[in-house]
Amino acid sequence: MVQKKDQKIAALVVAAGSGSRMGGSSPKQYLQIQGKSMLEHSVAALLAEPRIEELAIVVSPADILGQHLHFDDPRVKVARVGGNSRSDSVRNGLAFSALAQDDWVLVHDAARPCLLTSDVTKLIDHCLATDHGAILAVPVNDTLKKTLDGSGIEKTVSRDNLWCAQTPQCFKNGELLKALANPSEKPTDEASAMEAAGHLVDIVKGTPTNIKVTHPMDFWMAKAIFQYRTQGEIRGSH
Repeated sequence: MVQKKDQKIAALVVAAGSGSRMGGSSPKQYLQIQGKSMLEHSVAALLAEPRIEELAIVVSPADILGQHLHFDDPRVKVARVGGNSRSDSVRNGLAFSALAQDDWVLVHDAARPCLLTSDVTKLIDHCLATDHGAILAVPVNDTLKKTLDGSGIEKTVSRDNLWCAQTPQCFKNGELLKALANPSEKPTDEASAMEAAGHLVDIVKGTPTNIKVTHPMDFWMAKAIFQYRTQGEIRGSH
């Protein structure tokens, strides 16, 4: 299946968190890597995929920096409708975007600045080919341990068929809105809401460097990833 003539592909970047676990004076999405904020890097990776026709950035109404966001690309709009939870912010962002039921929407975390546009392309291609939702994810490589009290090991958990979910996560707008309709439920990502609503969600293998910046060490790793990529570009230019 290919993209229908009247079917839009849009993106939603969630940037409504306070970033309290980072311990900084401002929300983590505004931390700078190579002269741009993590939010700007995340948005740029999505906009580099030409099939994305519009992109909404969801920020908290209390976010002072978010009141002054500006992007030159006309596809970008800032939605100051962030809620108390991720699912609230996504639901409010979808309502702001006013997409048609059958439009595709890619939901991405602003705190994943290392996203590759090639992975965005793979995800869109898969969803259009299968006509149902999918997420980027990577296989679990580490040995997993389950503890009784946070220190003593109860058992080793098999990592077979276990994946670490990433973003973007891509779904039909109407189906995702219905899955997020119950405000009392707080799914940690869009895929878990879709699963609970009875939808089969596919996995598209992503890239391990698409990390989520939650703690200070994650930010250091993100900067190292960008530095490595920059050095590769410099070497490739000679």
